[in-house]
Amino acid sequence: RLIAIAKHGIPHIFPEEAIEEATLAAKLTLNEEHREDLRHLPFIAIDPPDARDHDDAIWAQPDGDGHFDAAIAIADVSYYVRAGGHLDKEARRRGNSVYFPDRVVPMLPEILSSDVCSLKAGQDRAAIVCHLKFDSNGSILKKNFRRALVNLKNNFSYEVAQSLVINGDAPK
Repeated sequence: RLIAIAKHGIPHIFPEEAIEEATLAAKLTLNEEHREDLRHLPFIAIDPPDARDHDDAIWAQPDGDGHFDAAIAIADVSYYVRAGGHLDKEARRRGNSVYFPDRVVPMLPEILSSDVCSLKAGQDRAAIVCHLKFDSNGSILKKNFRRALVNLKNNFSYEVAQSLVINGDAPK
């Protein structure tokens, strides 16, 4: 892996300015008055068992009229990474995280990528949420996007989620 990082010039050390900016950003308090409070919805994230971050989550339920309501939450990284700042410049230089079997070279310092920008069960998190309404055929009837505050009910691996569905034990 280190050979691949060196051979392909994958940036793996963050400049000190980016680390300092990430440390300050991680201390930001969530601006609740400008966010829709969705902490009451039982969002779940489904990722590989060895996932180091959880950047998306979902909630869905029948609406009682033959349709379905759903919400997809994506971690609101833009709340912590300011346009033009050191973190933004470093993230643009990197382009994306690079995953290896036993490690990841993250696009953002770990204090953000694996902590405050990771949707973890039992922790309030800033998110961008897409609200959806589907008909019984899966066609989208309505959609809108909002900044929100979420608190996941659980983080599941794909295997556990599949087992819960197959055994009829999926959360309601």
